[in-house]
Amino acid sequence: MSKLAGVLLAVAVVAGFGSSVRAQNAEPFVANRPGATLLLPYFEVDLSNPAGATTLFSINNASATAVLGHVTVWTDLGVPVFAFNVYLTGYDVQTVNLRDVFTGTVPRTASAGQDPTNTISPRGIISQDINFASCSGQLPSPSLPASLVEHLTSSLTGGGSSYYGGQCSARNLGTPTVARGYVTVDTVNNCTLRFPGDAGYFNPGGSGDATNQNVLFGDYQYVDVSRDFAAGDALVSLRASATDPETSTPGRYTFYGRHVGFTASDNREPLSTTFATRFVAAKAFKQENRALLQQILPPATELLVWRDSKSAAVPFACGGAPAWYPLGQGTLAAFDEQENPQELAGVVPFGAATQRVTVGTGTLPVTAESGWLYLNLNTQPVGQVAGLTTADAAQAWVTVLRRVYQGPTGGRYDAGFRAIRLDSARNPINFTLGF
Repeated sequence: MSKLAGVLLAVAVVAGFGSSVRAQNAEPFVANRPGATLLLPYFEVDLSNPAGATTLFSINNASATAVLGHVTVWTDLGVPVFAFNVYLTGYDVQTVNLRDVFTGTVPRTASAGQDPTNTISPRGIISQDINFASCSGQLPSPSLPASLVEHLTSSLTGGGSSYYGGQCSARNLGTPTVARGYVTVDTVNNCTLRFPGDAGYFNPGGSGDATNQNVLFGDYQYVDVSRDFAAGDALVSLRASATDPETSTPGRYTFYGRHVGFTASDNREPLSTTFATRFVAAKAFKQENRALLQQILPPATELLVWRDSKSAAVPFACGGAPAWYPLGQGTLAAFDEQENPQELAGVVPFGAATQRVTVGTGTLPVTAESGWLYLNLNTQPVGQVAGLTTADAAQAWVTVLRRVYQGPTGGRYDAGFRAIRLDSARNPINFTLGF
């Protein structure tokens, strides 16, 4: 038996054993279907260049019922820094350019009570349009004041914020004009300014702000006109259920578990913990000597990795970091196309709540030119919330960006896709390869 076949067999055996421990009818993976929460696992916005990198995403309502979506912007260390509400009529869609948000312009939407002429959020002929009275004064969203724009741009680039007493909430990567982080969108029953970790946002029995309406889906794109780059994928959609024991039993792993003391009051399904993905290292693939497209960006495989710190992050003294940072992991390994393994030991490439890492660099020193990666991202970080029955499990998400040059006439191909999920945090396999 080859090394590769042996690894896959071992993973299958362990995964099968895990499924026998928990509910047999529980779906092992996050499905690509409407949910009550959407996750944009990573964003990047160049605030200094209008033609530079930005991130766009859409929020779609798959039902005829009008709904409210609550958008939360988080730093790359998982600190929430801004939230706003989006009203969607039945079958509605709202697009968001994060560059616009971070420069002060929030999408304008309004329920029937704030939009009596039906011009801000028009109703379709088979769509519901209702009034959310709680949105009066909040929708349509006004332009952001300069102080809030400064808070956003400084917080998301690793600087201090007067809103947090001068404290920081993100990594300082030496790029003071590049904002990084992630975004969540939750269905809610009222216009709220609360964050998911605030009291009253999630309450047992669904009496809080958040609802379990599994109607949202969307997509996202990374666009950089200045470097001729674009790639994207579907947003991660998370189902919610107050009747599924896996998402309603205290102690079970749920998506917002760190914010609700692992009581499962958020009812959101968790993500996966272990992943596999193909890679092509940072070199040209079948590149001809002459290419018609200017080679502005080098060929590469990049990983966008979102991770759960398992504790609610708060601002910290600038120059410091949260107690859990950096996040560790289980086994990381690379297999070349002859199935030769390379254990990626002694590195911590995915230490933050979200990050962008290039395969084959010092951060992730893969030596093979192409092959596949095995990423076990389970960890038990310092300061994690107690009460989780699978204490060493750690949910995560991995998106892959790939740029390839190919002949004979030359050209560059950009693609974005999600890595293969080998388990769920409901039933983590936590399998360690034997090196």
